[in-house]
Amino acid sequence: MDIPDLNTLLDAGSPYLTHLSGAVLIVILVLLFLTLLSTAGYFPVLLSITSYTPIIARLKAKGVPFIEPEQLRELMQSGSVQDCMSRLKSHGYLTDIPIECTPDQAEEELLLAWYEEVTLLRSQAPRDAWLFFDAFLFFQEIAKVKRIIRLIHMDRAGAIAENPKLWPEGCSPDLAAKLGNVRSMNEGVRLLQETRYGEPLLSALALYEKEKSVFYLDHALDCMGFSELKSQMSMVQTYLASPYRDFIAVLIDIQNIRALIRAKHSGWNPEAVPLCLVDGGQELPMWRLVQMNEMMSVPDLLRQLSGTGYDSVLSPVQRTYPSPDTMLRMDMALDQFLLDTVSRLGLVYYHTGGPLLWYLVAKEFELRNIRIILSALYDGFSADKITPMLITVPEET
Repeated sequence: MDIPDLNTLLDAGSPYLTHLSGAVLIVILVLLFLTLLSTAGYFPVLLSITSYTPIIARLKAKGVPFIEPEQLRELMQSGSVQDCMSRLKSHGYLTDIPIECTPDQAEEELLLAWYEEVTLLRSQAPRDAWLFFDAFLFFQEIAKVKRIIRLIHMDRAGAIAENPKLWPEGCSPDLAAKLGNVRSMNEGVRLLQETRYGEPLLSALALYEKEKSVFYLDHALDCMGFSELKSQMSMVQTYLASPYRDFIAVLIDIQNIRALIRAKHSGWNPEAVPLCLVDGGQELPMWRLVQMNEMMSVPDLLRQLSGTGYDSVLSPVQRTYPSPDTMLRMDMALDQFLLDTVSRLGLVYYHTGGPLLWYLVAKEFELRNIRIILSALYDGFSADKITPMLITVPEET
């Protein structure tokens, strides 16, 4: 016997089901469904997915053109720096400086564009992602401190006070003026003691003075940034944290691999290396990093990566060690791996933080690509010399 549908029952004037009772039944069923979702934990997830939808759509429409091989080839084939600048301006880049700018002006403008991009992304992101972006913005403050360190290292401290937008948080005009007059790294680090960056820099100053390498100062700041990042992520709700935690874990792995390679290549005392390692990696726990540190050479160290995702990335480069460009090629390979990783996270976590992470990393590499191309064109390099230094997405076939 066929079961009549709801309309048939209502039209037939069933004494048990009227229009009013039918509406009440539907409301009850909807409420029961929402209660079930909330109880099972799905309702907050659905709300979060909904909150990510608008920004994902905006980022997809905006795009990141200059990590695409074809777009980069067009830039590299520009007849002159002015032609390259015109192409960039037509895409909305470097609009606040003249076409006849200097490399330093272009670099400062690109740095400012990167800081503004992350700040804008944070303002548009759902509230659930704010903790991550706050920590990431702290890394940008660290990048400003690194810029000061490099200017002092290159005896160009006078440039520090010229652009207040590139001063880190806590740097007053008076402090910037004093930093602009320093004659040594020791003096600069002492002045920075009045900021939150002073103590980590002071702890690495002795190693800098010994080897005259900013690596130790950079690493001390990076450890400070990772500590802040992990602290903030511990407060993100579990069901939303996966893309951010996966990203941070890979970032820590890459940081540790770079530190170990640099240490082994430069012949550091193995006992000092663990101080330069960060706990919390995805595939390389601390015990494994300690084991890698015991290796006698860079090739031996890289062979310890067998079974991890980093093996296939670094093995082809390892074969050319110790040729002069091998260290740079290793850095580039790890950068490419990071972009490929966030591309995968962007698909796996498409409805939450994945696309935001992809855009964040891709945009940073895009602005770096532009900076490299402009500097290379200023110096008269050919496209063949520039291409290996660029980070790109796979070329479409």
